Amino acid sequence: MDRELRRNNFFLKTVYGKYVTASILSMLAASMSGMIDTVIVGRFLGETGLAAMSLVGPVYLFYYTIGAVIGMGGSIAANLYVGKNDYDSYRQVFTLSFWMTTAVCVLTTALALLAMEPLLSLLGGEGLVREYAADYLFWYVIGGSGTLFIYLPLNFLKSEGKPQASSLLFLLSGGLNVLLTWLFLSPVCGMGMKGASIATGLSMSLTAGIGLFLLFRKTMNTRLVKMRPAARLMGEILVCGSPNGCNNLLNALKVLLINGMLLGIGAASYLPVFSLVKSVSDLVTGIMTGVASALMPIVGVFLGEKDWGSIRRICQRAMKVGGILTVASSALAALFPGLFCFIFNITEPSARQGSRQAMICLAVSFLFAFPNLMMSGYFNTIQRSMLSNLVLSLRLFFYLAPAVLLLGSFAGVEGIWMALAAADILTLGTILLVVKGIRRRSPCLDRYLLDTSREGEGEISFSVRNTMEDVMFASNKITEFCESSGITAKKTMQVSLAIEEMLTVIVTYCIPKEHLEMSASSRQTEQFIDIRIMRTGEDVLLCIRNSGKIFDPVRFYEENRENEEMEDEVLGIKMIVGTAKDIQFRETFGMNHLVILF
Repeated sequence: MDRELRRNNFFLKTVYGKYVTASILSMLAASMSGMIDTVIVGRFLGETGLAAMSLVGPVYLFYYTIGAVIGMGGSIAANLYVGKNDYDSYRQVFTLSFWMTTAVCVLTTALALLAMEPLLSLLGGEGLVREYAADYLFWYVIGGSGTLFIYLPLNFLKSEGKPQASSLLFLLSGGLNVLLTWLFLSPVCGMGMKGASIATGLSMSLTAGIGLFLLFRKTMNTRLVKMRPAARLMGEILVCGSPNGCNNLLNALKVLLINGMLLGIGAASYLPVFSLVKSVSDLVTGIMTGVASALMPIVGVFLGEKDWGSIRRICQRAMKVGGILTVASSALAALFPGLFCFIFNITEPSARQGSRQAMICLAVSFLFAFPNLMMSGYFNTIQRSMLSNLVLSLRLFFYLAPAVLLLGSFAGVEGIWMALAAADILTLGTILLVVKGIRRRSPCLDRYLLDTSREGEGEISFSVRNTMEDVMFASNKITEFCESSGITAKKTMQVSLAIEEMLTVIVTYCIPKEHLEMSASSRQTEQFIDIRIMRTGEDVLLCIRNSGKIFDPVRFYEENRENEEMEDEVLGIKMIVGTAKDIQFRETFGMNHLVILF
């Protein structure tokens, strides 16, 4: 049987597995922290404390909005420059993001403190609920800078190929928040509602400080540099961050809307139920957002490299993983509403009954929210921010608001919960129609909205197993592609030699030794190296990626070329360095990426 050069998903699975695990853990840590924080408040301060937290919810969502626009927007813009190997612009984006965050911290803190009373009047509530809300709001504003700054390390550490560090920061922040909230509300401190707020601000600020310390280490590309004219880069950051900001801002409006509707129909007793619904929604949405946000740095780099095939494969992987997690989460929410009422200390009979209806509607909404969130994150990363903002605007306001007002007026509290599912169902249908319309106007676009006219001819991608037999097969087989693509005989020989020599040294020094000694019965331990070859005019670009330990073949050659004992080991690299127009090694996704231009 004639063998062919084929691409498998080993490298992409490894990369996405690394990112999605860290991303989901991060989102879960943040969501669980918020949920446990709410549970602690409910246990110590009862349903009045939960109602106050529900009223103040839009304010901390406003802080998250600003942080997401700058921190996440900056990292998305920076990832595109990584794909283009433009690290100077990458550092410019990071520097600008840092100073923008600093300026916004000063401005928002000053304005919020000056407008404290008008803010409380806007949020509503009366009596003890208003008193609790006032305590929570004041101290949250004082600690708001930590919330804004934490977005820089959480997102740029992923851009640096260190998603685990980002995940650990989330876990640290969540753990500190829970520990401090319990301590400050317990009889040991007895600080009441302000204790919960101080705990949140303090945990965010401490974690942000640790994260910035990690970013400013010498081994990182995230360092402050002298700024050039910044108008264009600021525009890129704001455009890339607008969907994330839009998401948080519209979530704040959503909370205001539902709080107002509950109060308007005389159902103030259901405010604690909405606090429960919001906490569970944040938890499950955190899982879905984790799956989607793990795509962003990966798709961003591949977009800069114009590698459409890898984008499609990684999206398919994300949809499969996220779909399984979403269905499981929806089932848990629908089947165990009583457990959540017990956890949140909701004891009033009508509220417990309402929570059952709310959780079933919420579970249905999750099934449609996941593809909506996936599309929003993906559209933003491929530089279709308007389409991303449309997804969020429809599901969080333009469909939700009329549904809440209409169904709430006719069906009461149950109608409000039904509106959550209706908004996501209508949004998904609308966006699929919009994408279909875009593709009809531009037939060259595929279902991922990638331009198929810019790929295929003069390009090949395949995977090579970490055995010398497969390395030699790929080196010989690639001549067929080169000849059919009109590549000259000289460059064909250079590409074939580069594959043989570079993969040999990578298999020898980069892939762990135990993988070289595997038997035929232990296929599960094998590794693969991804190869991509493109003809660019008269030149040929060879890209080699692998997930072994970090190993730069060019540096290896420079360090050993004078060593007579290593002469045979570096001879192949010497020939490649001597014949290539350019050769660069990068560490992207925290993994090896070698680029050779002939």
